[in-house]
Amino acid sequence: MSKSFPVVCCSIAGSIGGMGVAMHNAAFRHLGMQYVYVSFEPDNLEQAVQSVRNLGFRGMGVTMPFKQDVIMYLDKLDSSAREIGAVNTIVNDDGILTGYNTDYMGAITALEKVTDLQGKKIAVIGAGGAGKAVVWGLKKYTSNISVYNIFEDEGQSAADKFGVAFAGKPELLCADADYDILVNCTSVGFKSEDTIMTRDRFKPGSIVLDAVFIPIETTFVKEARAAGCTAIEGYKMLLYQACGQFELYTGVKAPFEVMEKAMIDYVQKK
Repeated sequence: MSKSFPVVCCSIAGSIGGMGVAMHNAAFRHLGMQYVYVSFEPDNLEQAVQSVRNLGFRGMGVTMPFKQDVIMYLDKLDSSAREIGAVNTIVNDDGILTGYNTDYMGAITALEKVTDLQGKKIAVIGAGGAGKAVVWGLKKYTSNISVYNIFEDEGQSAADKFGVAFAGKPELLCADADYDILVNCTSVGFKSEDTIMTRDRFKPGSIVLDAVFIPIETTFVKEARAAGCTAIEGYKMLLYQACGQFELYTGVKAPFEVMEKAMIDYVQKK
């Protein structure tokens, strides 16, 4: 059985971000754990996954564009990864690689901090990997979910997969739309001032979550607040899913405040 010292956790990405490195290593240092977290930008996915076994890495985070393709190289999937159809976390147990998806945990936890999700009417913008994970997680609380997506065939397919409604393109969302919670699962606004919705189209009094985490306060969040909504920054969604990963790797409760500070410090330096 391969081993490493210190215990290595890592992530693979199409483009290295560095945020996971900052969060996880801050947590390891804080808890005095003999672990280290590094990020890779591989040119061969199969070999990258095989390296987890060969080098005895404890776990691997998986980001775009590998979340679906990585499945074929794993030994097992937990129910979240299998039903969502995407993996963002791999755990190595004595050479057996199991895929998980903690993306949905990020959204659910962020929302549960401000509201009870049971029976709520929820609108989700985006039917890609993040949108699917969020819808899957929310289905445990409510069946009243509507998906909006620019590409209608993709949106309809995702809605059918999870047994929820497809409501059309995002531009159909307006101030009198019928929802309690709105979640943006697109990348619109990432490292830019773009927004998929302006303040006149938000429903005042609703709860709004953005999946976009850079900048800390996106234009989408600013516009939602200006419209009288309770808005949750996307970094919290990313943070909670990272805490879920940390706990899968270590079996130890994640030090939330430590990881939050490391993440905010990292983003503000960018």
